Amino acid sequence: MFEKKKGNKLLKIIFSSSILTTSFFVIIIICVLMLFNFFGAKITVSTIDDNAEYADEYKSALNNNIKDGYVSLARILYFYLENDTLSFDEIYKLNVNPDTKKMRDIESVCKEDKLKNMTACEESSINENKDFINSTNQYFNFPLNNSYTITSFFNEERIIYGESNRHSGWDFALPAQTKVYSVCKGKIYKKVETQEENIPYDESGNRTGNSLTIECSDDYAEKYYVLYAHLYPHSIKLNVGDEVGHYTEVAEVGTTGYSTGNHLHFQVYDKDWNLIDGMELVDLLVEYDENYNPTGA
Repeated sequence: MFEKKKGNKLLKIIFSSSILTTSFFVIIIICVLMLFNFFGAKITVSTIDDNAEYADEYKSALNNNIKDGYVSLARILYFYLENDTLSFDEIYKLNVNPDTKKMRDIESVCKEDKLKNMTACEESSINENKDFINSTNQYFNFPLNNSYTITSFFNEERIIYGESNRHSGWDFALPAQTKVYSVCKGKIYKKVETQEENIPYDESGNRTGNSLTIECSDDYAEKYYVLYAHLYPHSIKLNVGDEVGHYTEVAEVGTTGYSTGNHLHFQVYDKDWNLIDGMELVDLLVEYDENYNPTGA
């Protein structure tokens, strides 16, 4: 009897000691994680680059909400990485202004009830991540005026024809021979026509296809270059040196070159030929006439 009680008492001491020891180490681990901002919101180039696991959900959110404006993957991940109970679709809606069709200022977004108490909304976090989460000036119009589906986004990790690929632009799927428009004021910089039939790469074996590059003028704070790829054979309506304005019809959608189906590949470079996210420069607030042509063309 006595021995049993003594044993129970000893077990209690050991058990209590284990709880105290475990609690102590948990506290230490939490402190270390906090020191490294584990619970905070920190977006890096690596975070955005390693995006394969987010690609499908992000494209779904884009296709559900792009009509209300563009929200970058970096802005979505800024909140999602801290609270993954929020869906991409939910975060997207909180970050876009459907009236202006622009991404909202981070300060106004952080007033939303679902977000305001997050570490992401602390001033220090916002300042630390401002290069990734702030919006840019929107100089361009959209290159299409028809309904489309986004099938790839800028910098997306993906596999095409069995090859790993990091996407250099945006892919908008829609029917062959859909009209494509210039997004800026400028001139035709380059024209490539290597394919006579509108067939994809697995049939043509032609990686180059038909493409057009526009050099945007200096009216937009700096010079940009815009590439349209996979264009329909003989649809490019202009030659090198020809001038274009906003909404000038330049070509038609196709599936030439390294393509899997009819779509417009929209790719943008800065003045030094560095790839950038072209959708950050597009103003989606455009008025159309009764024939669904953009006004002010």
